[in-house]
Amino acid sequence: MERLQLPSWVAPAPRQPGVAKRGKFTADQWRTFCIINLVFTLTRLWGSEPETSRDRRMLDNFMHLVTAVKLASMRCMTPERIYQYTFHMHQYLTTLRDLYPGATIAPYQHLALHFQTFLQRFGPTQGWRCFAFERYNYLLQKIPTNMKFGEQYAKDMFFLSLTFLMFVRRLGTHVEEVLHGSKFTCPF
Repeated sequence: MERLQLPSWVAPAPRQPGVAKRGKFTADQWRTFCIINLVFTLTRLWGSEPETSRDRRMLDNFMHLVTAVKLASMRCMTPERIYQYTFHMHQYLTTLRDLYPGATIAPYQHLALHFQTFLQRFGPTQGWRCFAFERYNYLLQKIPTNMKFGEQYAKDMFFLSLTFLMFVRRLGTHVEEVLHGSKFTCPF
């Protein structure tokens, strides 16, 4: 991972993932780590294995997930991309159950099978994903509480909640247009 050179617009993942002192990954760091770092690392480690080996099947499984995520994250959505997303997500979950028989499908994984409906109705995810909520969670985590609930904490929470609610209210006026008949189309 240290030798991998990323473009300037890509935020690098932490150098030592899994080390407690490095803290939590942000959503952007997880994305970089999984879609860039792990793709290179796992392909280098398992890419030359026979297709029937467990390592190669785990790599293929992971690559189905990466492909589905990349397709769902594109800035332009077409029916073919939605079809490919659905195919790769289904392949990922099917082979996941084959590779890990004791594993159960999590609710978010099940929800991913229905994601095509959202892509068809609302278009590219950049227009409707939950960035505001992720940012709100980030701000909440940054409030120093020292594990105590006190007056300053209550004030911080009040003003943060008020700011967030004002933002959501402004956002709601734009979302209504999308929900009532407006369709996104690809400009290309």
